[in-house]
Amino acid sequence: MRTPSEPRGRAVVPPLAPAAAAAALAPPRLPASAAEVVPLARRAAAAGVPVLVTAPAGADRLRLARALHALGARDGPLVAVTGRRPPLDRLPAGASLYVEPATLAPETALALDALADDGAVWVVAGVEPGAALPAPLAARLVTVVLAVPPLADRRQDVPALATGVLDALAARTGGHAARLSSGALARLVAHDWPGDVAELERTLVGAALRAGDAEIVTEHLGLGPAAAATPAAPAASSAFGAELEFVLAELAHELRNPMVTIKTYADHLPQLLEDADLRRRFAALTDDAITRIDDLLDNLLAFARLGPPHPAPIELPALLDRVVADVEPALGGRAVRVRHAGAGHCTVDPEHLAFALKNLFAGVAREVPPREELVADASVNGVVTLRFAAAGAALERLRKLAAPGETTTLADPTLQPLAFRLARSVLERNGGSLTVVADGEAATTLVVNLPTEHTGRG
Repeated sequence: MRTPSEPRGRAVVPPLAPAAAAAALAPPRLPASAAEVVPLARRAAAAGVPVLVTAPAGADRLRLARALHALGARDGPLVAVTGRRPPLDRLPAGASLYVEPATLAPETALALDALADDGAVWVVAGVEPGAALPAPLAARLVTVVLAVPPLADRRQDVPALATGVLDALAARTGGHAARLSSGALARLVAHDWPGDVAELERTLVGAALRAGDAEIVTEHLGLGPAAAATPAAPAASSAFGAELEFVLAELAHELRNPMVTIKTYADHLPQLLEDADLRRRFAALTDDAITRIDDLLDNLLAFARLGPPHPAPIELPALLDRVVADVEPALGGRAVRVRHAGAGHCTVDPEHLAFALKNLFAGVAREVPPREELVADASVNGVVTLRFAAAGAALERLRKLAAPGETTTLADPTLQPLAFRLARSVLERNGGSLTVVADGEAATTLVVNLPTEHTGRG
């Protein structure tokens, strides 16, 4: 708000409380990579070194500037300026200045460059991710960069952000925080959030008001049906080669353990000939190892024989029934219980989707602790969620399973289970995607997003 003494185009911004500032500059409001820059930004404030905040408008760049100012121990106020030629003269001593340099006229950019010379005024600049900076300022403003990617690029943060929004709303109203159904959570994760965090907040506040004391379900969100996933462009031959290299490496990795069992059996043949109990134990281990090898090779052959996708309308609950029946032996062996509900639909190749879900169920069964429940939910069109217990190292491992291309290399000694890579590859071939998100302190949700309309591919 502009005070009567402030020139037009300039306003002293109300201070932000320290607790609110700390929350604005920590996960989940900021991704971990950006939160790690905050201590450096606070030291920059003390030294008068400019800080550049790259964030979508919906991430509230001004609030981030207010938070940095509050924690930066500046003596003066935070002054925000707007327009192509905002007044930059007669700023209070010790002030922080928030400005969006991409909007400035060339002569104003030069004036701002000169203003930052002596450090008397601390400059916090806000721009859209990827925006070009005026030439006179570009070199000066990239010393300390607080980079906040669009919410659509950090969907794993949506559940924690949603919980924070609902907790803050409950604190204001004095009631209990509203709870999200698994379908509503999946719909939030699947949404693209063009309005970023501000849109997420509006959506959740409206949903909580509509839900009242009840659990927030998908209909309360008001987001409409999930958009059809956009099929990825055909991979270049180099990308295919890299993917094939990973598949072969993971196959070799998974074959190694059963082969070691068989080799050990052969090495102990002299003792086995004399010890009947040892013979029986090693025979059982060897049978299991051979079965694992057969299953791995059968699965890889099934993957190779899938062919191009032929999309068709699918009722997800019926397909889940068939998949669960097929994988029941593997699930039963780990004492994992499965229940599913809802009447969602999608439009993909039924054989491809069944293959992908079987591999996901089998892969999750290997990651879930014994006697834990695995919940499959198909209540949202185009979305299947698998919710189960996993936290800490197990959660980080599962996040790598969803996007191994970014975090895994062939030098990694802990290559990921082949089932996950094959499932992810088939989902992407059909225009779908796979996301792993934390859902509370000890639970994890695997979110499969699928097209709901025929895209003409296949």
